[in-house]
Amino acid sequence: MNHPAASYRQVAAQSASGVGLVVMLYDGAIAALDRATAALEAGEIERKCAQLNRALAILVQLEGVLDFEQGGDVAQRLKLFYVHARAQILRANIRNSKEVFLTLIRQLQELREAWRKLDHLSSAQLGVPPSGQPSPAPSHMSS
Repeated sequence: MNHPAASYRQVAAQSASGVGLVVMLYDGAIAALDRATAALEAGEIERKCAQLNRALAILVQLEGVLDFEQGGDVAQRLKLFYVHARAQILRANIRNSKEVFLTLIRQLQELREAWRKLDHLSSAQLGVPPSGQPSPAPSHMSS
């Protein structure tokens, strides 16, 4: 039997624009860091590590879809942020630093909000609902 939340995420991902998919990745990274922070507070080392691995994988995915040709300086800055964020996660894991996790969550939330605004702006210009079809994902965002 399919889990309703998993089904919802699958449908949302299939109907999302390229920018909408980036927003969803940010949501996933933020949620994983939230769960890692809760696991840290509960002393659940295995769950903390699993959630940090999830956040790290999402950051790698976000870095992997950067388009340096079209994105220029913004793409370069995002790459530096993603590299820095991954290093911070690893340091915070070793030191069990809730403060570093919370700082990263705030930074990711700020970036997520910027991408969400871009998604809404792009959608309004195309005349479709945010993160909706029919606009296909840009070539650098697909696959």
